Order: sequence, then structure tokens, then C-alpha cells
Amino acid sequence: MRAHPHCSRRQSWVAGLAGALRALTCARAAAPARRLLGSRRLIGRCGFTILEIMVGVGVVGLVLITMYKLVAAQLQALQVSKEAQTQASVMDGLAKYLQGVLAGLPVRQPDCLRGIPHVFGLAPADEIQWLGRPGLSILTAAAPESDYAVTLTLQPSTTTSRQQDLGIRRRLTTEVDSAYEWVTLLPDIAALEFRYFHPSIGAWLERWDDANSRPALVRMKVWRRANQEPYEVVLPVPSHKIQ
Repeated sequence: MRAHPHCSRRQSWVAGLAGALRALTCARAAAPARRLLGSRRLIGRCGFTILEIMVGVGVVGLVLITMYKLVAAQLQALQVSKEAQTQASVMDGLAKYLQGVLAGLPVRQPDCLRGIPHVFGLAPADEIQWLGRPGLSILTAAAPESDYAVTLTLQPSTTTSRQQDLGIRRRLTTEVDSAYEWVTLLPDIAALEFRYFHPSIGAWLERWDDANSRPALVRMKVWRRANQEPYEVVLPVPSHKIQ
């Protein structure tokens, strides 16, 4: 028995509608799962792996170490510069003191300046001697008015020390050599050298013992450290022209 054409079309339409409803229901059921999976993928893409975090920490550490080394180097250079300026000022003060002594030597008095070379270990430890009166020459104006013998030289800091200090020995000319008073000017000096320019022969001498004349120039070298360049200064003796 054959079905009516209208019934066949109605059945196929109903079957199509049911299929569409099932597809829509499945799509709606699968949408939350897809959204959850997509969000998980998004979260995974926005985070960092342990390896990436370790690399980042390492880079930050290298930057901090580099900055620390740069700052430390700058501070050390600043400290060295300050120490160099301080040492230069101290040496300039010593040179001015000796220049004042040479300018204040008695004009007509004979044998008022002597230079004696010495060696301590393998380094020069010379001394220069002069006659003076209270004031700059002996570094005090409170001493009794008299003639004083003053020696600029090196002396061990203690009886058992190899460290030498630069200073002056001062005593009355009527006293024995061992009765001097020591005044420290610069501590911890490696070496001290004096040279004397003789105008008659045009040469530098390491010793000056001419009682009747004076050198035209006195050259002083001071070593703070044996392996460093010395501080050097050449000072005139104004009274060398007066005989």
C-alpha cells in the first residue's frame, strides 16, 4: 500500500527539524567545554615557565653585579684621588717649610748649612742641617732666645721598628748631639734624598760641607713608598750670593 505524498513530505520535514534540534542541543552542550579549554589555553599563554623565570632572575642579577662593580670602582677612584690630593698638600707644606728655612739662614754666619748623605737599608736617608733661632726655623717661637742646631732627617718610629718618620731634631748648639728633641712631620716615609747645586762647578753634589759658601739650589726627593714615584722639589738659597 503506497503512502500519501503529503504524509511523506511531513515525515521528512519532522525528521529534519528533529535533527536540527539535536545539533543545536549538542552545540550548546559543547560550548562551555570549548570556552573552558580556550580559557585554559589563554591562561597558559599569559604565564611564564620556570626556565623563563630563571633566565630573567639571572639577567637581573648580572645587571645588579655590574652596577655594583661600577659604583665600587667610582668610589675607590674618588678615595684614591682624595688621598693623592692630601699627600700633595702635605708635601707642598714640607717644601714651603724648607724654603722658609733656607730663606731665613743667617746672612754672614759661616757653616750654617750642611748636607750629609746616609743610607737606610738600600734606600737613601739623607739629612740636612742648619742653624736657626726661635721661630719657623725650629718650629716654635716659645723657645729661649739662643742658637739652635736643627736637622731634617728620617728616624725609626720606634727602637724596634723598620718604619721611618720624617721630622726634625732640634737642640741648643751648646748641647751634645744626643740631647736633641724630635718633632715628627710626616709618618711612614720610605726614603729621603737631598742634592746641592754648586754654582762654581755647575754640578749637583750629594754632600755639602763647605763652611764658607752655600749651594745655589737644594733639591729634595721624598718617597712615601719605595715602589712609587718620589715627590721632588728644587728650592733656591737666596743667601748663596752673599759671601
